[in-house]
Amino acid sequence: MVNIDATIIAQVLNFIILLAILAKFCYKPLLKVMDDRRNRIINNLDSAEQTRLEAEELKKQYAQQLADARAEATAIVDKATKIGQKLHDDYMSQAQEEKEQLMATAREHIEQEKQQAMLDVRTEVISLATEIAGKVVSEKLTGAEDQALIAKTADKVLNK
Repeated sequence: MVNIDATIIAQVLNFIILLAILAKFCYKPLLKVMDDRRNRIINNLDSAEQTRLEAEELKKQYAQQLADARAEATAIVDKATKIGQKLHDDYMSQAQEEKEQLMATAREHIEQEKQQAMLDVRTEVISLATEIAGKVVSEKLTGAEDQALIAKTADKVLNK
């Protein structure tokens, strides 16, 4: 049989009083600390989720800005290429015009030189023909009519 004596009853009463004191002074504050910690963890998780969502939104914005910057860079390059091509075409057109103008000027100059050379040759032929005719006839032809006749004859000879 079990003997129940006063020390066991005192120990049980002390244990119950200790449990009551611990429950009142330790258990409730411990539960409060644990609730606070759980709430803090939940708030941190919510904050982390919010930060993650904001980071994803920023990532999307940066990706859009990067795409816009690339499109703008492509547009700038295309525009510069078109401007360069236009300048090239303008310079080529201008060079072609200058070449044609120089060629026309050169042709005119050549034609003038040719005419001058022909005139010089004609004058020289007339002079020589007059001198030869003067020696053949033994007298020098100096009259204007004689000079015109010789010039006409020299033109015929040169034009053949």
